Amino acid sequence: MSKFIYGLCDMQSFYASCEVASREEFAARRKEFDDSTDPPLVVAGDPARRSGIILAATPTAKRWGVANAMRLGEALHLNKHLIVVRPHMEFYLQVSVRIQEVMRQVFPLQEQFSVDEGFFAFPVNSPLFPDPIEAARKLQQKIWDQFRIRSRIGMGPNKWIAKMSNASAKKSVSGIVWWHEEDVPALLRDLPVEAMWGLKKRAETLKMEFKAQTIGDVAAIPVGRLRARFGVWGEIIHRWSHGEDYSEINPDSYSSPHKGFSHRTTLPRDFYERSDVAVVILELLDEVCYRLRRAHQSGRRVGLGVVYEGMSGGFWKAKTLTYPTNSPDELYLELLALLDRHWDGYTGIRAVSVGVDMLQFEKAMQLNLFEDVPRRKELYATVDRVHERFGETSLIRAVSLTKAGQLRDRSGKIGGHYA
Repeated sequence: MSKFIYGLCDMQSFYASCEVASREEFAARRKEFDDSTDPPLVVAGDPARRSGIILAATPTAKRWGVANAMRLGEALHLNKHLIVVRPHMEFYLQVSVRIQEVMRQVFPLQEQFSVDEGFFAFPVNSPLFPDPIEAARKLQQKIWDQFRIRSRIGMGPNKWIAKMSNASAKKSVSGIVWWHEEDVPALLRDLPVEAMWGLKKRAETLKMEFKAQTIGDVAAIPVGRLRARFGVWGEIIHRWSHGEDYSEINPDSYSSPHKGFSHRTTLPRDFYERSDVAVVILELLDEVCYRLRRAHQSGRRVGLGVVYEGMSGGFWKAKTLTYPTNSPDELYLELLALLDRHWDGYTGIRAVSVGVDMLQFEKAMQLNLFEDVPRRKELYATVDRVHERFGETSLIRAVSLTKAGQLRDRSGKIGGHYA
């Protein structure tokens, strides 16, 4: 039996809620348990051009069929009276930091999970939290009182169940759901496979190859078969299907050593030319390598991700090197090779991501018989110092001045959106 009750607190339509709560013309008439009192507002990439995708939408906007990741033009076709605002990422991050601090004040054992989510835990039968529902309500009330943002809280015997019950909390009038440990098997049994949080594309494999339609069907699959098909993930899937999760709250999750670095950008239009895509890859790689150098780390595996036109389809492929490096000169050639090997050369590309993992700290310098490695390291150290003092665009590659270059535009953004 679990010794703790775990919870996940999730902010409703976070970006959109921040915008509505901060605007006097909307804030006064909003009610905590009546989301129809929100205006039909969406946060999107470029309202002036009526382009980009929907990043967040209020419940009122969603009732018209508006959904996250939908193109703004399509959303306006559903409701021409939508209130469209551009994202203010710096503002959202500031609000997020303050909300996470409120969570820690209520539940000292707390872990930030994302910009709008946080896990917490407290002992079963704790004299400080004698009524778990009331404790969750206290947090929910504090967030509403201080930020006018609605939150949804799911609780259960472990973190994964807290995440699963949070999905039910989003449909609950009170916004709080507690799955008791003895009820978990019955609550999970008839849920569809797609409802298993964290599976992503593995859910489709379970349906197609194992003929599993429900979580109960997955629980009936022998763990050996799952392990043979999914490797270590088979063990995790088996545990989840039985409502088990051994992960603990990590209060230092955002300050833990990095397992990898990556950077992604969505392009303003579909790119069809290899030379244009190569410019974007190099810009992203420079950012990743800068972060590696700042952390005094190098990586042995480099990966390239591509999303095709229409934001559908694509690939993520990686290559493991024989030695770790944080040099863009070395990694760039590997990324181009991945592009040439896996891209058909004519399908439009709308998003690109670059990542480096299998990291280790730099304890020694990897020498190359044909290169002046110390001189190259000093070059990049100098470039880093210039960027840190004068800004990211104070010294850029010439290719970033071409039409394909995205660096100058991205430099004014946070998380891919204007601050």
